[in-house]
Amino acid sequence: MSKNSHPNNEDRDRILSIFRRADDIAGTPEPTNLVQDLLNLITEICQAESANFFQMDELADDLVLTHVSGGNRGQYLIGLRLHQPRLGLPGMSLDETKIMDMEDLRSNLEWLRIIDPVIAANIKVLINLPVINKGHTIGVILIVNYQHAELDLLAIMASRLAAELDRRQEIDTARRSNERLLTLVDMLREVAGTLDRNQLLHLVTEDAARLVDSERSSLILVDPNTSEMVFQVAYQPPEQGRNPETDEKDSRRQKFHFSKKTNKNDSARPNLQEGEFSYFNRSTITVPLCSGPLAPDQSEDNLQVIGGLMVMNKSGAAFQDEDAQLMRILANQASTFLQVAEMYEGTEELFLGVIRALVTAIDAKDPYTQGHSQRVSDYSVMIARELDLEENLINDIRIGSLLHDIGKIGISDSILLKKGTLNYEENELIREHPRTGVNILSQVKLLDPMRPAILEHHERLDGSGYPARLVDNRYPGWVGLWQWQTYLMP
Repeated sequence: MSKNSHPNNEDRDRILSIFRRADDIAGTPEPTNLVQDLLNLITEICQAESANFFQMDELADDLVLTHVSGGNRGQYLIGLRLHQPRLGLPGMSLDETKIMDMEDLRSNLEWLRIIDPVIAANIKVLINLPVINKGHTIGVILIVNYQHAELDLLAIMASRLAAELDRRQEIDTARRSNERLLTLVDMLREVAGTLDRNQLLHLVTEDAARLVDSERSSLILVDPNTSEMVFQVAYQPPEQGRNPETDEKDSRRQKFHFSKKTNKNDSARPNLQEGEFSYFNRSTITVPLCSGPLAPDQSEDNLQVIGGLMVMNKSGAAFQDEDAQLMRILANQASTFLQVAEMYEGTEELFLGVIRALVTAIDAKDPYTQGHSQRVSDYSVMIARELDLEENLINDIRIGSLLHDIGKIGISDSILLKKGTLNYEENELIREHPRTGVNILSQVKLLDPMRPAILEHHERLDGSGYPARLVDNRYPGWVGLWQWQTYLMP
């Protein structure tokens, strides 16, 4: 059949058969197999020696040979990249988005002669078939040494290939979007589960990099005294290598400006000032951390920027609008969690301050034990950390050991400061101070976990302690005894 000739009845049956085969191929779930099967069909339609599919790499602006049909001769060229501006014959279809049937190839195969002169010498005629989706060329098919050139039919096959690839990309994009939203929900659940400010900063920074698949991420907060943006955490996934800024993140103070708008920058090279990032950024997203939740009816102009979250260089691609949207959601939630953590941290510091003041007043009653409670607390925390206990349990141990002698507040100074030997009744009153301490603190529900430390700190492993003479007691009440033995009490 000649080029673009009108089909007879026999040809119509053949074309219908081709369309049915194309419909069957369209059901192939894997895009790579879909392309290969359609390329094989096109090769068969044209009775060509071979056909090659070059796909456009949008990020690198290259044409990449991804599929070869019609024999093994050109298989080794799969992966070949044709770079701008030397895209060779396939690149002609990027500008001329029409089928080109070429018979005089002497001036058009120089690009291939450089790669494989044998293949180039064997090419007599070819068709340059663009694969166009929504007005944009996404690839090119080169049909080599054909017997039949049914250009209208080939155009239909190319359009079918473009439509199927686009449909699979939309399905894949929707699937990945759902997966990323689920990932974001899991991340926010994890972030919401901590009130430790330092842990929160690290979680948010690492989550940002994982969420948008970036090579680096950083979190910066405003110094309330200088209004400068100060690095808090810089993160780089392990597979990317060691992060040169990590070791000095606490000491580097750089001036940055974060607007209240999300900024997506895809420029090839950032405009850097001396002393700032020397790391080469292909693209970045920066989102502000603001002082309050972003309500639908609240103007962004009324929010105060307290910091910024930045991701750099999406792995193998450029950042998209969806990446910026996900980052904005993460930043908005992280801002709220961070403020809660800071309020908790401030409340905790106030709480510990009140406890230390109370303990200092108690220790001051007896100059002989002044500073004892703080030292017991310090030793207890060191032991707890060495045992790798959880942070919340370590905090309970810190507070419980500080308050372990609070029951002495109920002992008369005449007994507590007596210079001579205590009589039996006085000894019994002294031995009641653990129970007295528990009774004093019984009205403070927050201190319930610390009661064992207060009640049992004078118990001994052999049962000779007080007030309950517990045997094989496993609570670390021996810290006070150890301090006596090492002569650390004044």
